[in-house]
Amino acid sequence: MQKIKSFMIPQGPKSPQENVHDLSPIENFRIPSKEELRELREQPTDPQAEQEIINSIDEVYFSNDSFDMVKYELEKLPSVLSLQELEQYRDRLKQQQAAVSKKVADLILEKQPSYVKELDRVTSLQTSLQLAAVICTNGRRHLNIAKEGFTQASLGLLANQRKRQLLIGLLKSLRTIKTLQRTDVRLSEMLEEEDYPGAIQLCLECQKAASTFKHYSCISELNSKLQDTLEQIEEQLDVALSKICKNFDVSHYTKVQQAYRLLGKTQTAMDQLHMHFTQAIHNTVFQVVLGYVELCAGNTDTRFQKLQYKDLCMHITSDSYIPCLADLCKALWEVMLSYYRTMEWHEKYDRDETSPGSDCSSTVGSEESNFDRSYVKKKLEHGLTRIWQPCRFVWKKVR
Repeated sequence: MQKIKSFMIPQGPKSPQENVHDLSPIENFRIPSKEELRELREQPTDPQAEQEIINSIDEVYFSNDSFDMVKYELEKLPSVLSLQELEQYRDRLKQQQAAVSKKVADLILEKQPSYVKELDRVTSLQTSLQLAAVICTNGRRHLNIAKEGFTQASLGLLANQRKRQLLIGLLKSLRTIKTLQRTDVRLSEMLEEEDYPGAIQLCLECQKAASTFKHYSCISELNSKLQDTLEQIEEQLDVALSKICKNFDVSHYTKVQQAYRLLGKTQTAMDQLHMHFTQAIHNTVFQVVLGYVELCAGNTDTRFQKLQYKDLCMHITSDSYIPCLADLCKALWEVMLSYYRTMEWHEKYDRDETSPGSDCSSTVGSEESNFDRSYVKKKLEHGLTRIWQPCRFVWKKVR
C-alpha cells in the first residue's frame, strides 16, 4: 500500500509521453464517437438499474473539475490489500463508468438535432458575416474612388449654390425695402381719404419691418422719414378732432378714436378734445359778436378784430342785443350738441367694449383699457362744467 501511494509523490520533470499517461481521468475524458454512442445505446440495459448505479457514485465526484479522483480512490484503500476485494471494487467502478458513459451518450443523442440545427445557424451567420465584410470592402473602395473624383469643379458648384441662396435672400430684403420706400405715397392717399387708423397701422407695420433691416444704412433715413410721417399723422388727427366740436360725425369720430387708440394716446385725445371745445366756444362767440359789432359800426375796421372779447362786447348796441344773443345761443347750441353726441358715442362704445363677448375683458391689457374708459368718462362729466363756464361768461358779457 505504501508503494502504491509513493507513486502519487511528484518525481520531477517527465517526457511528454509520460505526462500524457499521468493525466487524470477528467483530463483524459473524451466525447465518444458516433459508433461508440450507437454501440452503447444498442446494449440492453435496465434504466432503473442504471439509475441506481449512478446514484451509488460518491457526491464528491460531482463537486468540481479540479477534483483528483485517483488520489481520492488511493486514499480510500485499506492498509492491508486483498486482490479479490480490489477486483470487486474495480468492477464496481467500471460499472459506474459504463453507466455514466451510457447516460452521457443518451443525452448527446437526444440533443443531436438541436446541435445540428444550431451548427447550421452558426454556419449561416458566418456566411452572412463574410458577405457583409465583402460589401464593406467594396463600399470603402467606391468611397475612395468618389473621394478622388470629387474635384474642384464640384466644390465650385456648391459654392455657387450657396452664393445663389444668399443673393435670393438679399433680393427679398431689397424688395421689402423698396416697398417700404414707396409707402409714403400710400400713406398720403390714406390721409386724404381720412383713413387715419389704416395710415397709422401701415406706418407702425413699416417701422416694425424697418427694424428687421436696421443693418442696412438706408434704413436709418427711412426710420426718420416714417417717424416724421407719424408726427404728421398726429397733427392731422388733431385737426380732425377739432372738427368734431361744431359738426359731430359718428364715422369721422370713430376713425379718429381708433387712430388714437392705435397710438396708445386715448387720454391725450380726450385732453385735446376738451381744449378744442373750449377754443371752439371762444372762437364762435367772438366771430358772432365781431360780426354784429362791425355791422353796427357800418364799416370793416380791422381794429375790432384786435380787441379783447370783453371790450368787443361793449360795442354791442341795444338794437342788436337780442339778435346777437339769439345767434350766440344757436352757435353755442351746436357746440353743446356735438359735446352731447360725443358723450353718447363713448357710452355706447363702453357698453360694446365691456360686453361678455368682447375680447378686451379677457386680455392682459383689459385693466389698462378699463382705466382709459374710466378716465374718459370722468373727463367728459367734468368737462360739462368747464364747457358751461365760458358759455355763462359770454352771456354775462353780452348782457
